Amino acid sequence: MKSEFSGLARAERMRPDEFARRVNAGSIVVLKHRRKPAAACIGAGCTTKINTNLGISLASPLKLELEKLRVAEMHGSDTIMDLSTRDTVQTLRTIIAHSEVPVGSVPIYSCLGSTSEDDFINAVEEHVKAGASFVTVHAAVLREGVRHAKKRVTKIVSRGGGILAQYMHETGKENPLYENYDAILDLMRGTGCAMSLGDALRPGALADAHDKAQLHELKVQGELVKRARAAGVPVFCEGPGHMPLDLIAKNVRLKKRICRNAPYYVLGPLTTDCALGDDDVNSAIGGAIAAAAGVDFLCVVTPQEHYSLPTLEGVRDGVIAAKIAAHSGDVVKLPWTRERDLKMSKARYALDWTSQLKHSLTRRKVGSANGSPCSMCLKFCPMNLMRKIKS
Repeated sequence: MKSEFSGLARAERMRPDEFARRVNAGSIVVLKHRRKPAAACIGAGCTTKINTNLGISLASPLKLELEKLRVAEMHGSDTIMDLSTRDTVQTLRTIIAHSEVPVGSVPIYSCLGSTSEDDFINAVEEHVKAGASFVTVHAAVLREGVRHAKKRVTKIVSRGGGILAQYMHETGKENPLYENYDAILDLMRGTGCAMSLGDALRPGALADAHDKAQLHELKVQGELVKRARAAGVPVFCEGPGHMPLDLIAKNVRLKKRICRNAPYYVLGPLTTDCALGDDDVNSAIGGAIAAAAGVDFLCVVTPQEHYSLPTLEGVRDGVIAAKIAAHSGDVVKLPWTRERDLKMSKARYALDWTSQLKHSLTRRKVGSANGSPCSMCLKFCPMNLMRKIKS
């Protein structure tokens, strides 16, 4: 394992033996592209990674989603998730073939309206066999958690959670993913596909954050992490969601403790419910705080999050915001990452625009020439004046 992950370990400034130890312990999970030599590692001591969601639906054809894939990769997304709601297996295969980064999926979107537990298990198996790098398994939402969620402002905002709540309501049975969890572990073991324990009861409003529904699911996630590790299946956990600033670090600490330091993947957190049309900014605020507190994996949130499928520009803006949030968190928890900021600052002082573009987190074009002040200050540029004074 040391030689297999030596390149990843070097990129994370970690000794290969320490990296391998953390992989074995489950505090690092390596997400591997199962068709190409690409991987992303998430977890303790690793830089914060970002994921971008896409997928076909009745409102979005495959061609457009593949364009979004290119945009996400161009701007630095570490992984992609296929959230297609139709033709799910074939679409997943196509996206995997076109993607240069690991691809995850949510298998049970094909199970809407099903009352057969076999449909849910088969869906997971099909996605694993199709080559997903990781699959979301909403095994931690139980009937008791759904009862708590009924008291919420927004009830359940996860599509997977809604599908399972409907199944439990119509059949009177427990979550089939929980009831058949050992069978799911058996079919995933040794495949190279990791499990992402879904947060079907993530809060969709500040008023619902850290309520009984969320905490009940969190406790079950902790149990399921232990069982996955015992079965030899790499596992990480998903989290909220909408959450006020003062609860984010508390949530991260609690999640890490209950889930045995499994890598933590969050949507946001969104720090206000009132940023309609600008939720990329909203998410970046919470994401930076979460990453600094120990979150390992951020989900890109686009400006269109609460009212439509994202545009190409929305995907770009969401990825850029998430990259900035991830790095902002890293400079707190991984001081070595500040080296990039120092290089950027030195280049900025030198008016070295070529180097600034090299060290920038984003792919923006600037019109200034090396050695020339930008149009913000021109002859009033204080750094230019200080260089003249120094000389």
